Amino acid sequence: HIDIIYALDASGSMRGKKISMCKKAGVALAFNAIEKKDKVGLMGFGSAIKKIVEPTDDFMMLLKEITGIIATTQTNLTETLKKAIELFHSRDASKHLVLITDAMPTIGNNPSKDALEAVSLIRDAGITLSIVGIMLTKEAEQLAKQMVEISQGKLLICRELENLDALILEDYYAAI
Repeated sequence: HIDIIYALDASGSMRGKKISMCKKAGVALAFNAIEKKDKVGLMGFGSAIKKIVEPTDDFMMLLKEITGIIATTQTNLTETLKKAIELFHSRDASKHLVLITDAMPTIGNNPSKDALEAVSLIRDAGITLSIVGIMLTKEAEQLAKQMVEISQGKLLICRELENLDALILEDYYAAI
């Protein structure tokens, strides 16, 4: 089986339709994964990690936590990546992190370099990584490409928010 952590960027740039579509996609992922006896965890992050749910099969609790995420301020990818490593406990499960973001990291002296270093820790911990980029700028897309290159992961670009839940589920089915 597989443990998945759905890490959702809840920074200010995600307000409105972006975050609501990301929540909808997270609910779809949780429902499908739990139905297949997999576990789903959740991280909502902005300048700090606002919400943490360890991988679980409790759909109703996840539903409540996902829908309760609200957009805040800046984007701290590094802290989010490092915390994800701690949340994966199960030794017998595959570990997969789905990082949903629309932005460049903005916290720290060298946020991009810090994020790339954190991605190598993810890889070393045996965690597969998919980045779902929501309407990325050229600079953000370049960083995301570097991150998935280091992690040997996947980059999925979402240019139309209506396609987001299909992208998330496609990534899940490829991971199982």
